[in-house]
Amino acid sequence: MITTDRQLQALKPKGTVYWESVKSPHGGGLAIRVQPTGSKAWYYRYRYNGKQDTYSLGRYPSVGLQEARESHGEAVTLHAQGINPKHAQRDEKARNESAWTMAELFEYWLRSYAKTPTVRTKRVPSPLVVEQARWRWGHYLKDRVGTLLVKHMDARTVKSTVSKIADTQSRNQASKCLTMLRAMLAHAEAHGQIDTNPAQGIQPSQLGATKSAPRDRVLSLSEIKRLWDAIESARLDTSAAAALKLLILTGQRRGELLQAKWQHIDLDGATWTLPAITTKSRREHTVYLSSAAVDLLREQQAVTGNLEYVFESQRASGQPIGDASLTTAIARLQGRKLAKQDMKAPLADMPRFSVHDLRRSMATGLLKHFGTAPHVVEQMLNHAPTDRLIETYQRHDYAKEQRLAWQAWGQLIVSAEAAEQTNVVPMRKAKR
Repeated sequence: MITTDRQLQALKPKGTVYWESVKSPHGGGLAIRVQPTGSKAWYYRYRYNGKQDTYSLGRYPSVGLQEARESHGEAVTLHAQGINPKHAQRDEKARNESAWTMAELFEYWLRSYAKTPTVRTKRVPSPLVVEQARWRWGHYLKDRVGTLLVKHMDARTVKSTVSKIADTQSRNQASKCLTMLRAMLAHAEAHGQIDTNPAQGIQPSQLGATKSAPRDRVLSLSEIKRLWDAIESARLDTSAAAALKLLILTGQRRGELLQAKWQHIDLDGATWTLPAITTKSRREHTVYLSSAAVDLLREQQAVTGNLEYVFESQRASGQPIGDASLTTAIARLQGRKLAKQDMKAPLADMPRFSVHDLRRSMATGLLKHFGTAPHVVEQMLNHAPTDRLIETYQRHDYAKEQRLAWQAWGQLIVSAEAAEQTNVVPMRKAKR
């Protein structure tokens, strides 16, 4: 009987297959089979329903003596429970073949998520929100957990993954990734891939994944003018440069702007209509384009020709540029694209700002320089009314006031003066 690894190594091939019994603390039945070719494999030999049977435990030396004894012990336990180990192995293989990877789970969950109304809004998520979820998966989670089987995801893996995102990338995005993992694994639980959701009960604060405080960065007029000039002088991607300028001129959400299609823009009528399906508020929204915005779009149209999207990607035909393109462009202008800041970048000395800060800056600029009524600015930003009564009964859209405000803002941005203006004549406030 074999008792040591040295004895296993000493086994030599013969003219025919032969077996050697191996000592195991779990009882008899463990054996090693030696082929004439010299290959060796572990087996558990047993009787089931009165018939002789064998159960493969792997090849030697890939499976060592200690591991073979442990597998033998598991097989003996199954046999003692009246279960044929071979059948259990076949069932386990079938379960593994039908088990989802995390990448597969994401696709199944995203399809369900995109067509399921949320508890809070009672509406399905907008395409923009769905696309943000896909971006978050690809940017933060896919490389970390995409190849793992869902059934192998445990609380430790969830915590480790989210903690690393918080430590090395973004605390705010880490919190959102945890929320998404929790929703994905709940979907897996509902479909029998796991018994319990390992992300349930994990709090972002435990992992340093706290949401960041609301931003309040507002670019002054002189800073906006510097940014505009830097966009024109820097060698940015054509679509990214045009998109940044239109963000400055219109104050719309980045994701909604990048989804803009030429079919929704009337340059002669100076309007851009955002379909309800593409907006965060899920309401159709009209942007009254200033002369500066119309000129910018005509230049962009000369570049894109008959393409579908206003800001078409050069890398992915038939798709707009991604959200990250604008973030990268801003980082480049501020010299933050590399690990060490490039102080020669055109905006290196300017306090940090994000793409979304441009939206806040336009809103603030309208209030400061033109005295635009706050409710008109809210309409221009397509904010949902916080007062349900107003949302229900107030249908006036202040189109005239909005058009005047956008036109005035556009003229201010493209005017020759680069210094902060303090003597701009306020617009007449609209009556409510």
